[in-house]
Amino acid sequence: MKTHVKLISLMFMASITIISCGVDDLFNPEEEEEEVLQDYNLDALQGTWKRVGGNNVNNEGMTAIVANNTGKIIDPVKSGFKKDDMKWKEIQPEDSKNYNYFELGSDLNYYYGTMEFGVDDTLRIAISSAGAGNIQKWVHQ
Repeated sequence: MKTHVKLISLMFMASITIISCGVDDLFNPEEEEEEVLQDYNLDALQGTWKRVGGNNVNNEGMTAIVANNTGKIIDPVKSGFKKDDMKWKEIQPEDSKNYNYFELGSDLNYYYGTMEFGVDDTLRIAISSAGAGNIQKWVHQ
């Protein structure tokens, strides 16, 4: 009888553990985390980008290079920025196609912005302080 009570108690405790953890957590819990980290990275942003559109024609043709989570101007054209100015900083992935970051404005202050890959593999940038509809368009070089 004591053996049956111990066995039932053990089964009850095991059932509670499984229910509280969830079945998915018992099978490859680390695998799911790895998939998320692979999807949400900065790899797609790395390299050279050229501005081809936006609300300021003096900035068209500007070129920036992204390394890790920052973008540095390598050709300022007629923008008023200087070569090596940090145009984009603290780039953080929101998901596999959207990023949050801070952009160097023409007044040399940083403003919150978002980056989104367009369907044509362009980078579309919106700066919150610029107002709705002001979108910069950049192409990968």
